[in-house]
Amino acid sequence: MALLRTLNGPGLALIVVSGTAASWTVQAQAVDEYQVKAAYMYNFAKFVDWPAGALGSPTQPIAFCVLGQTPLSQALRDTLSGKVVDQRPLVFRQLSDSKLASKCQALFIGAADKKQMRQALDEVKSLSVLTVGEVENFTDDGGIVRFLLEAGRVRLEFNLEAAGEARLRISSRLLSLGRAVSKTWK
Repeated sequence: MALLRTLNGPGLALIVVSGTAASWTVQAQAVDEYQVKAAYMYNFAKFVDWPAGALGSPTQPIAFCVLGQTPLSQALRDTLSGKVVDQRPLVFRQLSDSKLASKCQALFIGAADKKQMRQALDEVKSLSVLTVGEVENFTDDGGIVRFLLEAGRVRLEFNLEAAGEARLRISSRLLSLGRAVSKTWK
């Protein structure tokens, strides 16, 4: 999968607009937060390079999966609908069990339960799956990308060691939007 050279596009526009928009209610803030997270995930398809063979045929879909109940599910489903990156359609899948993650290229782990989160991370550790979460210590525990809120804005945290173990290459353009952490989680 070729990396795109610019951050232009509707996904990034949503990040900029939603990230700075004022919200009138708590419910609207939650919707905005998850719309921003979904837009980031959409852009992950453009700025993450999976190893040869991990995506199958050149037109095989890129599957974005969500494990656990989270408001991100609907926002991500809506964001990915009809989208294509490098001739690959983007698809959404809701998972009830992390054992089903082998058919995913990106997996959002919505589990607030630390034991369930660790189990899911352990099950996909040997796969080339971009793991994404939002709970504290997600990257410390071996997740690759963590969404965090700072001053009301969605920020990114990357565990580059975990990305390397998953054989994923993250574009420096994407890395410039967050911060890298260097933690050994073994």
